[in-house]
Amino acid sequence: MILQHFTWQQFLIAATILTAIWYVAIILIFYKLQIQDLLNGRRQADLPPEPLSHAWDEEFEGEPLGNDDDLMGKPALPEGMTRLSMAQFGFAPRLSEPAVEQEVKENWEEDFESENTNDNRKRQQSVVPDVLEELKSIFHILETQQGTKHDFISLFALVSAKYPKIKGTANQQALNEYIRENVLFPISDKELSNLWN
Repeated sequence: MILQHFTWQQFLIAATILTAIWYVAIILIFYKLQIQDLLNGRRQADLPPEPLSHAWDEEFEGEPLGNDDDLMGKPALPEGMTRLSMAQFGFAPRLSEPAVEQEVKENWEEDFESENTNDNRKRQQSVVPDVLEELKSIFHILETQQGTKHDFISLFALVSAKYPKIKGTANQQALNEYIRENVLFPISDKELSNLWN
């Protein structure tokens, strides 16, 4: 019984030394590069991480790195949608505050009148493609269903009700010419002007 010759104190000292040797060996094996960097004075944060090598890396070696957004540009807003500044956007005042409501209304009308001409033109121009698409669908329906002039007038009444701001503008004249060129039957100027009423 050899263990009887050792005291508890000698046993604990030996166990502590062997545990320390074990952990030093593990640290040296698994953290060898970090210890070398620490001893050489380099910090890990200063070094960029080393990328993993992949088989497909060689195929893309000559390709430029950068944002894919630059290729197509920034996204545009949908047709007919605009951005508003903070001054142009607000909530309606409470009904119990008529003075504030009147002041907000007057300020809004002044801002609107100053921008009315440009905005109105932009709105009309943004509506024209929508009207053209509706006209194309009407022409397609008339062609496939063998529709008549009466069918066209009843279908176009929906379009003129949906886009009343076109009436009386230069866009109305251009749309009338488009209708005259694409409709399958003769249509007079009077009938074209009556379409928008």
